[in-house]
Amino acid sequence: MAEVDYLADTCAIIGLLRRDTQTQRILTGKRLAITVVTLAELSLGVLKSEHRQAAWSNVAAVLRGKRLYFMSEPDALRYAKVYFDLAQRGQLIPINDIWIAATALRTGFPLAARDQHFSRVQGLQLIEC
Repeated sequence: MAEVDYLADTCAIIGLLRRDTQTQRILTGKRLAITVVTLAELSLGVLKSEHRQAAWSNVAAVLRGKRLYFMSEPDALRYAKVYFDLAQRGQLIPINDIWIAATALRTGFPLAARDQHFSRVQGLQLIEC
């Protein structure tokens, strides 16, 4: 049995934080992992919040028990390939999302995401939530 069902993009975690019905339906009961990029983006959101303590408590509650993936040499190589491919096709996506996609490709985990632009990444198994 796999220890992770999906790698979750930042917007998927935000969907859980906002109690989005579709996101909850798809992700509840799934074993999720995130990347350090998602952790950084969520942390930035907390810093921008007027209610930082409450925001951090909510983020920490949603992230509890989630596996955290760090960037590795194989991720860097996949990042370069994904970036190059997207640039060649004139379909670049945000840089942070390329890192997240590269990690999903390396681990082989489907990516739970709400952003349609991830569909431009060849070979990425996408779970729309």
